[in-house]
Amino acid sequence: MAEEIILKKDGVKIVKKRFKELLKPLGFQPYPHSSTRFIRVREDFIDEVRLDTAGYHLAVMYFIYSRHAPFAWLRCDQGRLWRTAKEHISTHLEWYCKIPPDGGPYCYQTKYFETVWRDVSYVLTQYILPQMEAMTGGIFISRLLERSRNDQDFFRPDQTVSLTVPNFPGTNEAAAYGVELWQLERYEEAVPYLTLTRKKYRDWLTDYGQETEHISLCFRKRLALLDELLSCWESREEGRMLQAQKQVSQVALDWIEYML
Repeated sequence: MAEEIILKKDGVKIVKKRFKELLKPLGFQPYPHSSTRFIRVREDFIDEVRLDTAGYHLAVMYFIYSRHAPFAWLRCDQGRLWRTAKEHISTHLEWYCKIPPDGGPYCYQTKYFETVWRDVSYVLTQYILPQMEAMTGGIFISRLLERSRNDQDFFRPDQTVSLTVPNFPGTNEAAAYGVELWQLERYEEAVPYLTLTRKKYRDWLTDYGQETEHISLCFRKRLALLDELLSCWESREEGRMLQAQKQVSQVALDWIEYML
């Protein structure tokens, strides 16, 4: 009997459809700029489920953004997730293609495909969503500053924030950290991060601003926000500071203009 298979391109379609059905009742919607991203907007956070479909890949990634500063994410560490859930699952939570020796199209064994889906949907509901919903502003900014050493804390930043490491790569994280501090009215703490990242965004736009239109538009919006906040800080006028807080609140409404 011939082995039942699912072509890779069909597998992607199936997983997209299933995620759409699974996530919609939980408040997720397809992201307007991508067919492989699902977004849930909450009061203080934006949750994302994203499919990696490049090449022979079919994997799921999970992110949390601050709604008031959606410049940087905390991303689920897949190793931590697997180690925590491994007693309850039988796969590594990714679909690995079978590559025919004759050079035919990538495909999956149907039974294997369904087993991975069972495990992926299980960890989403049992581990990912609870950690998304338990996120707080305090936890978010603390993880931008220092990665948690607890193996059961899945969500980690790409880069941690630093003011002392020369040419540190965490520009987006530092911008998010500074705006989060500003929202908490910790202005003096916020200003060094806002000042540093303003310069880095300006430098990037000067060197590369015409090459990637979407990134440029996001970075220009971020730069305009940092300019406004720092201008208000320099003036120290009571009305200007109130206006700056309103500007941060507006970011939460216009988040899609700031998020890559």
